[in-house]
Amino acid sequence: MIVSKNNSLYRVISLVSCCLFSSLGYSELDDEEEYIEIGAGLSTFNVPHYAGSDEYETYAVPFPYFVYQTKKVSLNREGLRRHLFYSKTWDIDVSLAGRLPVRDDNKARAGMPELDWVIMAGPSINYKVINDDKQRLKFSLPIHGAIATDFTQATSVGWEFAPGFRWDTLWQVDDTVWRTNFNANIFYSTKKFNRYYYDVPNAFATPERSSYTAESGNSGYQVTFGLTRRKGDIWMGGFVRYRSVADAVFVDSPLVKANDNVYVGFAFAYVLNRESID
Repeated sequence: MIVSKNNSLYRVISLVSCCLFSSLGYSELDDEEEYIEIGAGLSTFNVPHYAGSDEYETYAVPFPYFVYQTKKVSLNREGLRRHLFYSKTWDIDVSLAGRLPVRDDNKARAGMPELDWVIMAGPSINYKVINDDKQRLKFSLPIHGAIATDFTQATSVGWEFAPGFRWDTLWQVDDTVWRTNFNANIFYSTKKFNRYYYDVPNAFATPERSSYTAESGNSGYQVTFGLTRRKGDIWMGGFVRYRSVADAVFVDSPLVKANDNVYVGFAFAYVLNRESID
């Protein structure tokens, strides 16, 4: 699917693209610098309709490249974060993320209502085991509230807790800066969140799709590897993500058609301007 700027979905898919590319690492490993970067880019990614689906969608999304980095607020490839507390060892932030909708072309959900966009936001407590200008290892305890919306109305659909760790490294070869990122998370979700994706109400049960009610608890795990390259005004990066729901509490849902999913993506951007913030 190529998403046009005239498409009403463009801005939101651009947001989700940025969230997916959060795998690609920090804009800088040095938190002391405050600056703004403006540019333009193109991303493409292939993702399952939802975790546990055996159907995938490919998107090609042009997006405005914008980085705003201060000690209190950052908007970059990690998404939007408001830093409530920061030190060399600990920090607390609030972040915003999004998940794509599930449309009526999903075969497992044939005849069932479409699923709206899910916007997720909440705090995270982060402990940095290593924190220098070449590498960073941190453990995080993020909890996100989820809201399903078609942008005319919104409904709370529960909470997700995703403890995990993240390891970033940086090195430079001549005038080219490389960064790698590896992170892993385990997911625990409320009943309301799991039911949003995996319930089959009696009204939508068929001989091939039995009714099902999801419970709260373990929602699987994921690991991600990302790589970026920055040379002058040219930035590019890619990621590979593996997600498993094999041990999730909802694995017996008839909507779970695959225990394992792989997400892949690539992005390219040209930075038009960079300015330091005084």
